[in-house]
Amino acid sequence: MTFTVIGIPAAQGSKRMVRARGGRTLLIEQSTRVKPWRAAVAAAARAAGCKPRDGDCAVTVSIRLSRPAAHYKADGTLRTGLPRFPRRIDIDKAARAVLDALTGVAYLDDRQVQQLDIDRVWYAEGGALISVDFIEGT
Repeated sequence: MTFTVIGIPAAQGSKRMVRARGGRTLLIEQSTRVKPWRAAVAAAARAAGCKPRDGDCAVTVSIRLSRPAAHYKADGTLRTGLPRFPRRIDIDKAARAVLDALTGVAYLDDRQVQQLDIDRVWYAEGGALISVDFIEGT
């Protein structure tokens, strides 16, 4: 199953601990962008027909990031000396956000992911191209 997600990719980073009423401890995501990104990934997977299933799978993710305006000259051409690949987002934290978003949507648990291939690329609009393939015989 392959699908495209439109939106601003977010990294699932650290959590901070806060005390709630009654002395309970809650863990809250540091980034406010993670929740909407995970929701967009899950919605795109559901729209593509993903259903949670058992068995081992391979996940391929291409994180698409749009170039900042500072990368372009006034005439619209790219400046020289720019990074070949985006580095705006930690690749391991981006993977965590995507894999967690697909839990219960494309597979039952992200422990089923036996192979992960992820990259970051410049693209016209932000988002991701994601593929989930179940491994036969598992």
